[in-house]
Amino acid sequence: MHIFTLLGEPVRLRIVEHLAQHEQAVWQLVATVGAEFSVGQSAISKHLSVLRQAGFVEMREFGLQHRYRLAWDAMERLDSAVEALFVMWEDRRGWPYDPFLPPPPPRLDRAGRKGLRGRTRAEIEPEEHPWAEDQQDWEEEEEEDATGAAD
Repeated sequence: MHIFTLLGEPVRLRIVEHLAQHEQAVWQLVATVGAEFSVGQSAISKHLSVLRQAGFVEMREFGLQHRYRLAWDAMERLDSAVEALFVMWEDRRGWPYDPFLPPPPPRLDRAGRKGLRGRTRAEIEPEEHPWAEDQQDWEEEEEEDATGAAD
């Protein structure tokens, strides 16, 4: 099953969001996700089964509980699927749409996420906007004009 099909179901997506935070038992997922979507334990178990068959989550027995967590490569698989979309997007026909627009900014490695692991976007991207220099030059010209007019 394709990863977008797998995560296209809202209940499964919410389960994955919860498991991305930490390992959880079925009853915990029923209490949170089940309450949000008004589904019972059997529906949550069915969604977990689909995720497990796709190799996206792993299950371990802890006493009488079944505890689930994301598979070790789950986020890499999702990242690869998004990267494939970016490749299709960058190779599309008719690009650029408007030759007079500035080119888009270069994107970070692997759909913008892999380069961020362990860092925030603010640490990587400059604080100023591309037009900040133009704005600064314009303000300096205004100040010079005002100073020149006052003399």
